[in-house]
Amino acid sequence: MLRAALAVILLLTGAAVLADDYPRTVIDLAGREVRIEAPPQRILLQDSNDLLALAILEREAPLARVVAFNNNLRGSDPSLWQLLVERWPAAAQIPTLGFSSAGDVDIERVIRLHPDLLVVRLEARPAVENSVLGSLLERLGIPLIYVDSQDDPLRNVPRSLLLLGDVLNRQARARAYVDAYQAKLHDLQRRSGDLPKPRVFIEARAGQAGSGSCCHTQGDKGWGALVKALGATNLGSRLLLGDSGDVALEMLIRSKPDHYVMTGTQRLREGVGALPLGYRADPGAVQDHLHRLLQRPGFERIRQAPNHCVHGLYHQFYNSMFNVIGVEYLASMLWPQAFADLDEEASYRAWIARFTELPDAPLVFSARHCGIDEATP
Repeated sequence: MLRAALAVILLLTGAAVLADDYPRTVIDLAGREVRIEAPPQRILLQDSNDLLALAILEREAPLARVVAFNNNLRGSDPSLWQLLVERWPAAAQIPTLGFSSAGDVDIERVIRLHPDLLVVRLEARPAVENSVLGSLLERLGIPLIYVDSQDDPLRNVPRSLLLLGDVLNRQARARAYVDAYQAKLHDLQRRSGDLPKPRVFIEARAGQAGSGSCCHTQGDKGWGALVKALGATNLGSRLLLGDSGDVALEMLIRSKPDHYVMTGTQRLREGVGALPLGYRADPGAVQDHLHRLLQRPGFERIRQAPNHCVHGLYHQFYNSMFNVIGVEYLASMLWPQAFADLDEEASYRAWIARFTELPDAPLVFSARHCGIDEATP
């Protein structure tokens, strides 16, 4: 408790010392010039996935400046949310409010919280700017910045972190993270550049709509962008007209994916779960769930050979400051021999230890099922 209190004091006094650097003008991910009058102390997050950005930039006390957030993270990945609460119990006490990308938000409550900065996802921009909220914030002089880790993830994670680093006076931490991030990504792309270009299908949140459902995927955004960054072909980009949607099983069979990857977290929707990957996941339960998903009607026709492997991968990587580690997992799945030297779990643990104070907890972020009967963790 004393350590946490001291961290908050140091954070706040450090911000005060550097207050002479304000006001400052930053360019957000929508290309807007935003004036920041003083070091923000009452931040409202439209998407709680951005707590991970604060875990990098404000690692000793990432919640010290947060006055409220939309806690979509608790629903999308309960295991990660629980980890944050265990490390920083104050997270469970911070007010939450609904604030969807469609702009559904209690505007009066937002104003009553007296935020001095709103951090909003780029996908929510049309809804915000076409609502009363956008004009009201402007009249009240409350700055709003747009960030992103989903629409163009590998380009916008570095840009978002550098932007937040400028706003919060954490430029050195932002630059250190971005330099390491880009070096890792460039190395993975260099190594995959001359390798065969497999056809990849990502079934996002496999089984979430029911054990018989198939097959939801993403186009050029999210997982599609991560697959394409390695030079592989994302079948979702070819089979969908929009950013995400369902692909008919017959169409998928005709497309003959070389690699089939199912993603999931421990999220439940109306009692139905996807592949239960994440922190403190049960490896046996993950394999059982993966095996059940392989028994869906017609699914055996997707396999290219009796020993064809189907993979499971932690869904939260698609919309995360740590998505470059998700790219590393993908590289090992798509080209296991070429990337046999990688230990993705060790890489993730080292990454978290280097850049955050998140606990080093047990985790299961990937799974594999090869052949008709063989199951390999």
